[in-house]
Amino acid sequence: MSGTFARHGGGIRMQLRPPEVELLGRLAGELRTALDAPEPSDPVHSRLFPPAVLGDPDVDREVRDLLADALLADRLAGLTAVLELLRRGRRSRGRLVVDLTEDEPLQVLGVLNDIRLAIGARIDIEAIDREQVGEQDPVAYPIAVMDHLGWW
Repeated sequence: MSGTFARHGGGIRMQLRPPEVELLGRLAGELRTALDAPEPSDPVHSRLFPPAVLGDPDVDREVRDLLADALLADRLAGLTAVLELLRRGRRSRGRLVVDLTEDEPLQVLGVLNDIRLAIGARIDIEAIDREQVGEQDPVAYPIAVMDHLGWW
């Protein structure tokens, strides 16, 4: 477990440095915008909401019609919860400290995963040979952010 998340009493304590707070808040806000008003060319929506049924588009459409609103509402609720956690945290030794309770650790992990998937979809991570990415490559920073979120 990273130093960002650690067991504390009966729960999990999240500690973020100021740049991490800013980054997480910005990325969560950007993902919220992408989900609230999806653009047809943005691969984020299709990555976060992949086909429910493969091989039968009609059945897939039916399942999506049944579940799409609930899945979107869950993702948006998770983003709202994480942004609220960042607001409720307290400052200690130059870090934002938040004691996560009940289902909050799972919400945070879900949001971190969604953000990583969104970044990966936008840069088409599956088509990138990481061995060929140099420091000046435009995808170097998004890959580093994905890796940092994964490290958490």
